[in-house]
Amino acid sequence: MPILKGDVEILGLGNLLQLLAMNHKEGVLTLIRESDRKTIHFTAKGMRLLSSTMKRVNKLGKILLRRKRISKDDLDALLKEQKLLGWKLGQIAVESGLVHKRDVEEALREQIEEEIFDMFMWKEAAFEFVEGRAPKMEENNPLSGLTFDANVMSLILEAARRADELLMIRRILTDDDMTLSKFAFEVQADELGQDMDTVDEILPLINGRRSVREVVNASSYPRFVTMRAIYRLLVLGYIKALDRKGNTVKVAKTAQHVR
Repeated sequence: MPILKGDVEILGLGNLLQLLAMNHKEGVLTLIRESDRKTIHFTAKGMRLLSSTMKRVNKLGKILLRRKRISKDDLDALLKEQKLLGWKLGQIAVESGLVHKRDVEEALREQIEEEIFDMFMWKEAAFEFVEGRAPKMEENNPLSGLTFDANVMSLILEAARRADELLMIRRILTDDDMTLSKFAFEVQADELGQDMDTVDEILPLINGRRSVREVVNASSYPRFVTMRAIYRLLVLGYIKALDRKGNTVKVAKTAQHVR
């Protein structure tokens, strides 16, 4: 069984994914960064996330809640049942009749997509690709075999765009322990465009006590999307950030706006 090993920093994740896709390889790709580990199954139909040791900010329940497929009370009940039964939340949600299977599948696809984009942010990681079939799927969970039908080039282009935006964001949000507070200005929707929905959710979380990390963790939106919305609020002057010493972080008027 052919095995390909190497360093992501040397080869580049985009090049690795292109190599596997162009050669129509089927097998299991594992990426390891310190204690973090992700395993993805490549098939002719697409990709399937087999496992991830990372704590997911963009959890399935949060996605279903944001998409208005369940209520906050529904989510609380599902989490309690999940703790008792040990089943996957999506499986419980479907079998209880709260949502349709396609709702969970769409939410899972979003979750998988974010996991893959997250991998592109790993500058130092080891990889191993083992050609062949993946481990058997869990028979008691019909949702575990979901395949993410992805165009690799589209993924690479989107990941590159996000990486460029993140560089701009990190010029201001250099520390996740920065505290955020808001000014008493009414936010103009036309200035925020696609980030308005995210802003509507995170503005109540910004109270002068929560840090960037805490706002990101409390948001139902993916980490990158939430960070982008915080950045835009800072650049537009609706909120301010304080460093660990309590000093206001300066935001240049010439700071670029991310998309």
